[in-house]
Amino acid sequence: MARTARVKLSGTGVADYHLMSRTNDKRFLFEKGKVKTGLVDALKRAAEFCGVRLRAYVAMGNHFHVVARVTRTETPVPEEELLRRVGVLKGEKAARRLAERWEELRAAGLEATLENEMNRLRVQMNDISQFIKVFKE
Repeated sequence: MARTARVKLSGTGVADYHLMSRTNDKRFLFEKGKVKTGLVDALKRAAEFCGVRLRAYVAMGNHFHVVARVTRTETPVPEEELLRRVGVLKGEKAARRLAERWEELRAAGLEATLENEMNRLRVQMNDISQFIKVFKE
């Protein structure tokens, strides 16, 4: 039986989503303590990057479940917050490199390119389907 399509929230508001992801070939990769701890840490970093709140999660041997709350607003994520979230997900070095790139774009008068790059990040952060994608990267 086919699964019913999930309704995605558009505009502003709050919605909770149940997400599940399984390992390749259903291998039991999350049985060990350190690996499971690493999975939970990665989930938390991905949630922080996307701006979602983890309401509940469980890591099983070969998959995990997450209940995530998404709150959408009309206000775009400001530049400083974009850089902070990149730092949470990919590290401070990556955030510094991105900030430097954005400064170079400003200095070259490429505001449209800068805004396009920022908006690509905002789209990733505002789409619950991106949460699992970001986590898997």
